[in-house]
Amino acid sequence: MHDQRGKFFVLLTALLTLITNTGTGVAANCDIDGATISGGTTYPPLSWQVDNQLIGTSIELVTLLLSEVGVKAKADAGGPWKRVLHRAKHGQVDILVGVRRNKEREKYLTYVTPAITPSVQSVFVKRGNNFDFPGWEALTGKIGGITLGTSFGPEFDQFSANNLSLHSVRTTEQNFKKLRLGRIDYMLGPLLPTLLYSDLSGDRPFLEFLEPPLIILEEFIAFSNQSDCKKHLAHFNRRISEVVDDGTMDVLLEKYFEIWHNAKTPP
Repeated sequence: MHDQRGKFFVLLTALLTLITNTGTGVAANCDIDGATISGGTTYPPLSWQVDNQLIGTSIELVTLLLSEVGVKAKADAGGPWKRVLHRAKHGQVDILVGVRRNKEREKYLTYVTPAITPSVQSVFVKRGNNFDFPGWEALTGKIGGITLGTSFGPEFDQFSANNLSLHSVRTTEQNFKKLRLGRIDYMLGPLLPTLLYSDLSGDRPFLEFLEPPLIILEEFIAFSNQSDCKKHLAHFNRRISEVVDDGTMDVLLEKYFEIWHNAKTPP
């Protein structure tokens, strides 16, 4: 009887371990199993979704760097940003692209340095409803929109938590709609990706952005701390420095800007 119980508990432990590792991916060997890349679905030219898979500048870049160390890469479908971050936190994806740095994310992500590109963040309003914007204080007393999980850097995040009324939604399209209908006074987002996406969603005629920019942030590549692929961090740090300095990153940005611009329908 005791022997049977012992075998049962050994089997149960093995099954629980298998289930846990399958759900989180923490036991994966990067060099054998490959790497899964994820990111934002509406962030051209860095990443966007086509046929249920992410493409873009940052996807090609990470795929290239992984191939240099013999690792096969695949991009997933992305998803709402908050969900993408959750999956990285729990080891369900190996690498995130187009991710900003803050203290909370540093608990579960290891960032590649330097950043891959700066990103201008802007205040968008319904055309004709613009207002003077000398600084962040001009947003007080108004209702703003952001997407779930978005960070605009520690300083602005703290300011907004203390002073602003920001409503979060899952997708950029939802904020476009709320802006058109007057349910929010403004929305915050990256300048170029938002303008590009509004072109193909049909919202560009209803949209304008305020000057000056809200803030200029840096976009990074980051490894999930639960990913075995993190062992290639030194290679990524060295190569990102090189592709930023030698202009390769600019070439890739231009390439995917053209791909997005020439698309016939929104992804």
